[in-house]
Amino acid sequence: MNIHTRSVNRRRFLKAGALTFGALGMGSIAPFLQKSLAGDLPPGKKLLFIFLRGAMDAVQAVIPYGDQGRGSAKSYAQARPNIGIARADAHALSNFCSLNPALQGDGEADPKVLDIFNGDVDARGANLAFLHRIGYRNQNRSHFSSQQFWENGIPGNVKLEEGVFNRYITSYLDEERPLQAATLSGNQVVLMKGETLIPVISNVNSLQLADNVQLGTFPTADNPLGTGLKGAYGQAGYNQGIKYNRKTYDTGVALLNNLQFFQDNVLNRPYFPAVEARPYFDAIGNNGFRNNIRDSARLLKQIDDIQIVGCNQGGYDTHGGEDTRFPALMRDLGLALTGLYHDLADIWDDVLVVTMSEFGRTSQENGNRGTDHGEASLCFAMGGAVNGGIYNCSRNNWDNGDLFSTSNGRYVAHRSDYRNVYNEILSRHLGDPDEQMNSIIPNYDNLVNSDRNGYFDPLNFISA
Repeated sequence: MNIHTRSVNRRRFLKAGALTFGALGMGSIAPFLQKSLAGDLPPGKKLLFIFLRGAMDAVQAVIPYGDQGRGSAKSYAQARPNIGIARADAHALSNFCSLNPALQGDGEADPKVLDIFNGDVDARGANLAFLHRIGYRNQNRSHFSSQQFWENGIPGNVKLEEGVFNRYITSYLDEERPLQAATLSGNQVVLMKGETLIPVISNVNSLQLADNVQLGTFPTADNPLGTGLKGAYGQAGYNQGIKYNRKTYDTGVALLNNLQFFQDNVLNRPYFPAVEARPYFDAIGNNGFRNNIRDSARLLKQIDDIQIVGCNQGGYDTHGGEDTRFPALMRDLGLALTGLYHDLADIWDDVLVVTMSEFGRTSQENGNRGTDHGEASLCFAMGGAVNGGIYNCSRNNWDNGDLFSTSNGRYVAHRSDYRNVYNEILSRHLGDPDEQMNSIIPNYDNLVNSDRNGYFDPLNFISA
């Protein structure tokens, strides 16, 4: 009997591990990643990103009432006579803009985003920022294409299935960290696809084996049969005569090792959200989103060395009925952010929560009580290192008429490039030294050096 007992190295463990829990993103290493890397990462820094699929209506979430219009460019109230929110019903963030009322409520199970923004929840202070007018030049208004560009970091390259955060993980794979990233979703997102295959987990609890199934041990010279699943799988060993057998065998070994890791480090450690977080998590109306948010918090808290966790919230393609659909989406998002604020309190100084969406929507409502595809998007950023405040939405940087400031006069034009937001996340929070940025955000230095419009001026929403 041939018994193959070689170990699976760290990179192969994480790469093959994606097969364990769902869809995977395949991709060979790109030329710009073929480099030597240097620099130590700061310990314990973590990122949770939530991609708002369908193009969130940025000016309906953080409403620029201060734009009074100019010439043919209308004010918010004039542009949205049916779906617009009265200023008295919204929550003032400044004398210029206000928060959608669905993001803040008085009830115990209502979201408390305004309170987080104002620093009124506890002693942590104001650690929530709203980044308005985020996008890129020559905005593409296809959901698929623009999501692809946001995720692979290269506007115009619709085919590249390789994400910014996968490049980061690939650049800083650490032999001492058993799991550095995971996606909570039904399938992999482009942001996490690439050379390193990252686990996709639809539900953490679904990884639990039946009581009568044991992982056991792989065969060894002393115990050629092994035990349990590992024994049954490992007895076949690696057969050089079978095409693709090495990859299949290594993947199977990694699969079982991944299951062992989750059993030891997650499933055998009961998780209960913080008492203060539970009512907010429980009130989220979308079951899938609720489960993914709670599982995201669980992984961030229970796996010390995990760095990046991602999930999605869908439903933002509000061409019709936005006046009823959008508040429900905002409420769920607000509940998620409020629950995370409480549940991640123990690691608050090391965690960053960021939302993103592929583009914004038209400033003028359409005939179906909705809005169509636009340009500038809005990001929420929350965490211990976040400089709370409102960015790109004040009287100092938003002129009357900017609601219709794109060349065709239908949308809010972007003011900051989304890759500039990534740069701050990577360099100021996760800890990528600036000299490595071109490998993770391709051509970044040239983009910055050739910028004449301020698209790449630092926002400074994260403390250096």
